[in-house]
Amino acid sequence: MKLQHIAAALALVATGAANAAVQGGTNGDGSLFLIAFDNQNGTTTSAFFDLGYTLNSFASAAGNGSSSALGVLAAPNTTVVWNFNTNTVSLNGGQVTTLGTNSWNAAFTTLLANADQGEIQWVVGANDTVGFGANKRSLISGNVNATAQQREAQNAGNNSNLALITNPQNNDIFYPLTNKGTIGSADNGAYTFTAADGPTTRSNGYVMAGDGFGNNWRNANKMGGTVYAGQENGLWLADGLGNEQLVGRLVFSAEAGTLTFVTTPVPEPSTYAMALLGLGVVGLMARRRRA
Repeated sequence: MKLQHIAAALALVATGAANAAVQGGTNGDGSLFLIAFDNQNGTTTSAFFDLGYTLNSFASAAGNGSSSALGVLAAPNTTVVWNFNTNTVSLNGGQVTTLGTNSWNAAFTTLLANADQGEIQWVVGANDTVGFGANKRSLISGNVNATAQQREAQNAGNNSNLALITNPQNNDIFYPLTNKGTIGSADNGAYTFTAADGPTTRSNGYVMAGDGFGNNWRNANKMGGTVYAGQENGLWLADGLGNEQLVGRLVFSAEAGTLTFVTTPVPEPSTYAMALLGLGVVGLMARRRRA
C-alpha cells in the first residue's frame, strides 16, 4: 500500500466515525448524500442515501473554495467506492469499518424497481448552513469542466445560489426523512419514495417536492450538477465568497449499484524519470540537427 493511502486510512479512523443521524448542515458539517431520481414520463421515484462521510471529510474543518489544505478524502490518489447492493464502503481498495452500519440495499432495490434505469438522474452534496463568507461552504456536484460562465452564474447575486443551497429552510427537505426507510435505524441509511407513498410533498419525504429540492436546491446549482446514471460528475467545494475548486470526480452506476469517487493521481517517480528521459532524447536530437 502506498504511503499516502496508509496515511489517509489512518486519518479516517478518527474522521470516519459513525454518524447516527443525517445532518443537513446546521452543525457546520453536513452529511454527504446521494439523491438518485426518475421524474420523467410520469414517474415519481426518488432515493436518498446517507453516505456516512461528511463535508469535513473532504474539506476539513477550515477548508473552503480556495484552500490548499483540504480533508483526508481530498488527498491525491484517493478512491472511495460505495456499494449499495452489499452495503459496503471501500477506501483505496480496503473496506471501511469506521462508519457504523450501512443499510442501503433495500432502498436501492426499490429505486430500480420503480424507475427506468436509463432515466435515473443523480446529484451528490454536503452542506454547512451556519458559516459566513468563506466559511459558508457546500460540496456540490457539477460539470468536471465547468465553464467560466457556469462558475460565474453559481456566484451571481452575491452568491445567492449557494445561499439557496445551504439555507436551513431548504435543507429541511432532509428532516421528513428521519424516520423513513432505514435512515432512523442505521448509522447510514436510505429511503426511496415511490408513487405508492402518496403526493410528492416534503411531508412524504419526496426530495423532488417543488418547494424544496426541486425549485431551490436543484435549480440553484448552476454548474450542471444533475446528470444521468453512468455519466461523470465533479465534486466541487464552493464557499460564500464565490470561490470553487474541484475536489474530485464521481460516477454513479445504477447497473453496478455503486458510487465511485476519485481524486487526481500524483505521478509516480518512474513517470517523472520517463519524462526527463524523453526531454533528454529530444534535446539530443535537436543538437544533432544543428550539428
